[in-house]
Amino acid sequence: MVFVMTNEEDIEVSITCTLPTLRGLYDCVCKCYRSWPGGDPQEQRNLETMKAGLYVILMDSLLENDLL
Repeated sequence: MVFVMTNEEDIEVSITCTLPTLRGLYDCVCKCYRSWPGGDPQEQRNLETMKAGLYVILMDSLLENDLL
């Protein structure tokens, strides 16, 4: 039997949600980023990356649906 270790970075996940849910998720990540209490600097970088990515998805969704 062979066990293969999978790196979490190699696993892709897709999420389907409504526009209001996407806005809520973006707002939540923004709040976490603003109120980050300190600690591991990678956590803050991860929040910044999530915030930027969610913003792109949100703006793209708004533009695609002529809501902007």
